[in-house]
Amino acid sequence: MAIIGIDLGTTNSLAACWRDGRLELIPGEDGEVLFPSAVGYVEGEGFLVGAAAKERLLTHPDDTVASFKCFMGTAKEYSLGGRAYTPMELSAMVLERLRRNAERVLQEEIEEAIVTVPAYFNDRQRSDTKKAAQVAGLKVERLINEPSAAALAYRMAAGQEDRTLIVFDFGGGTLDLSYVECFENVIEIVAVAGDNHLGGDDIDRAIQSYFCRENGLVEERLPLEELARIRHLAEQCKCALASGGRADMELTVGGKACRAPLTEDILFELCMPLFGKMKQLFLHLLEDADSRVSRIDDLVMVGGSSRLGVVKRFLSELLGKEPVVLDETDRVVALGAGIYAGIRRRGEEIRDMLLTDVCPFTLGIGIRNRSGQDKNVLSPMIERNSTLPASCRNRFVTTGDYQREILVKIYQGEEYYVDDNVYLGEVAIEVALKPAGQAWVDVQFTYDINGILHVSVENEMGERRQILLANQALSAEELERYTKEMEKIMLPPIEQPENREMLARFLAYFEESTGERRERIGAMIGSITQGLCSGRKKAVRNAWETARAWLSILEESRETKEERLFDGRVSYDWYEEEGWDDEDESRDGGKEDWDSKDENRNDSEEGCDSGREPERRERESGQREEDCENRE
Repeated sequence: MAIIGIDLGTTNSLAACWRDGRLELIPGEDGEVLFPSAVGYVEGEGFLVGAAAKERLLTHPDDTVASFKCFMGTAKEYSLGGRAYTPMELSAMVLERLRRNAERVLQEEIEEAIVTVPAYFNDRQRSDTKKAAQVAGLKVERLINEPSAAALAYRMAAGQEDRTLIVFDFGGGTLDLSYVECFENVIEIVAVAGDNHLGGDDIDRAIQSYFCRENGLVEERLPLEELARIRHLAEQCKCALASGGRADMELTVGGKACRAPLTEDILFELCMPLFGKMKQLFLHLLEDADSRVSRIDDLVMVGGSSRLGVVKRFLSELLGKEPVVLDETDRVVALGAGIYAGIRRRGEEIRDMLLTDVCPFTLGIGIRNRSGQDKNVLSPMIERNSTLPASCRNRFVTTGDYQREILVKIYQGEEYYVDDNVYLGEVAIEVALKPAGQAWVDVQFTYDINGILHVSVENEMGERRQILLANQALSAEELERYTKEMEKIMLPPIEQPENREMLARFLAYFEESTGERRERIGAMIGSITQGLCSGRKKAVRNAWETARAWLSILEESRETKEERLFDGRVSYDWYEEEGWDDEDESRDGGKEDWDSKDENRNDSEEGCDSGREPERRERESGQREEDCENRE
């Protein structure tokens, strides 16, 4: 059985696979690899999916739909054949046809699919995508962000040289930006930003409005058939500009001959509001990545809309560098998904590649608003752009005297008030009957790369409640398996044995030093700790390599000092003569000291939801330090 990668796009969808040591795009029955994401209904015949449906958009706009991916995860419905369909159901029709095409070409059953989604899809949108795949008869354990797939394709094409890049994924309905660091066999997604309602369709609408203004047409009063014809003309002229400097728009509307010129300069002006939104997304991305434009090696263009000359012109002026175009921009994401499918099958040529990802939205819980408002506010647990898998544990206290229960409500989003974010679920647990602020619970969030969130709540009596939030339908056996896996407390890099041992050595040097030397070693400890706590693979690797170099210098300095103090006597044979062990017991003592310090890292307190005010004690070793009273 085969594993395929699927780019479920707003305008077009594609499928790819890794077979016989190479990457292949899977064609449809018409021989085309681009499969239009359109669905239509013909009375007496049934549904049309793909190219046949796209052709009916002009003639039968009432019974044909496209661009429904933009509304995935929402309550929007489309009427076809007298029945309402959700974006999830329509997407399932597209995925089912892609599955059948793949089984026809590969001559085998599809075991699993890797499906791409915009990086900025929230939990509901990802959940609906997995449901659509399940309805289409596909097993999908892993969704991969579209820019991440593009970065994977870039890495395969560009080779193994260390590079830092921004992936600009501009499709028909969405725009995604990803800040990516490529080193060794690792592709690390550092930060993402995006807009699920900004794409090439918006440029088509801008051209449509321009054409109507130029000819005195009122869009709101035009029949759907006429609007569909104008939109089609706008799309054709937009594409024509990609190969020439001018396109003349000509169309008869309501018996009136209408004309309007379209040039690169006119289109650039029409797109200025969209470019303003893009600029803000770039600022957001660079700030989250703690970087700047001068550190970027390449800007990789992805998505059919990124081919437009006005888009390239804007990006060149904004960033001061020419974009990198890989193959055809609307195929890059599918190629990356196909490569990842090969990784899943452990293809000999690519199985050692590692793709990391980040949490696109902040995950947190609702806590009482201390300003007196009735609206509860968000207390972040796992911040956006945290490297996955991620885990965080915090303490929350009661805010009412002798309250019996704490209700932990879980949200996803960046808004201050919890009601403006996406509600995911809740956990209730009884607490000791004590005055306000004295009863407490420890809340732990663990979020894995498959988008599964495990929330555990434990009270001071040792009682525990937990919930598993998965953006997919899981069987009882799968739920049990995932719960057991997530219950294993993940060790962040700073708590891994080899790193704790390394830090213990630095602490031992700090203890035996004084003055300026001690200050320098303290700065070393701070720098290394910061790198290990970042969670980013490149930062962790750099911290480890830097620590080894510094330890080598410190060891050499110690040997030089001992040689000087012992008048050149550097033989240690007398240790064995006196019966000493080979290992330096003082080092073990240093490690025990570090362990004892590390046990209290998570002593922090916050308030909780529904009338529970926050209090927080300071934490050590890289946990975020935050004064809830100031924040709220």
